[in-house]
Amino acid sequence: MQELVGDVSLSNGKLQQRLEKLEKEVQRLRRELRAKQRELQAKEEELLTQYYLVSHELKTPLISIRGFASLLQEFHADQLNGEAQEYLQRMIQNVDQMEKLINNLLLISRLRADETDLEPVDMREVVEEAIWEHHFQIREKNATVTVSPVLPTLYCQRNLMITAFSNLIGNALKYSRPTAPPEIQIGYSSEEISHKFWVRDNGIGIAPGDRPRLFRMFSRLGNTRGVSGSGLGLAIVKRIVEAHGGEIWVKSRPGRGSCFYFTIARIEPSRSSTHAKETMNA
Repeated sequence: MQELVGDVSLSNGKLQQRLEKLEKEVQRLRRELRAKQRELQAKEEELLTQYYLVSHELKTPLISIRGFASLLQEFHADQLNGEAQEYLQRMIQNVDQMEKLINNLLLISRLRADETDLEPVDMREVVEEAIWEHHFQIREKNATVTVSPVLPTLYCQRNLMITAFSNLIGNALKYSRPTAPPEIQIGYSSEEISHKFWVRDNGIGIAPGDRPRLFRMFSRLGNTRGVSGSGLGLAIVKRIVEAHGGEIWVKSRPGRGSCFYFTIARIEPSRSSTHAKETMNA
């Protein structure tokens, strides 16, 4: 009996030693993971700073180019032949596209630095304004946009939410099928810890192989041939959603359309200021 007790005690001792060793290994791995996370965050901050600096430096000369091109078009177009006028128009269009790209880069660089307090925002007003930004394209494509009859008032940054919805609506219009007028549905459901929104379309859809890089910066998918864009729209939406404590994902069927879902964290009024600062600096 004493031998049996001794064997059990010995086994327990060895088991305890192994557990202590494993616990130390787990602690070491956690320290390494935290160090890697800090390193990754520092690299990301450095990259965003570079985006800001480069974009800011490019913006000033671009405004000058746009101004001189507009003056040339307004006051001297009659002195140019048809081919020269076409070149001038293309130059202005390219400058406008470049300015949009720079503005998007500036927006991304500011998303993590902006500590503006959240405020109560009527999401119906947000959605209506986002739709209005595309009213010419909606009319041109004979598109139909339906909106959920119930939309909440929630704590968020109003302009950023308009940008998020505008980018998703713009994508739905841009990647519509040529054989069918675009049909866009904007929906909402109230979840226990978040607000859930979605933007559904009947467009060309997204191939399964393209989805892993869908929200990456400058990512251009296989179905974007002949469609202009910077590859920043969905990356901006993702950052806006994450800045509000949410997440974004997509369900899609090629040739049938896509549905982008995203959530926004429920924030109590008393916590809105603190949460904004914590989330933007996370």
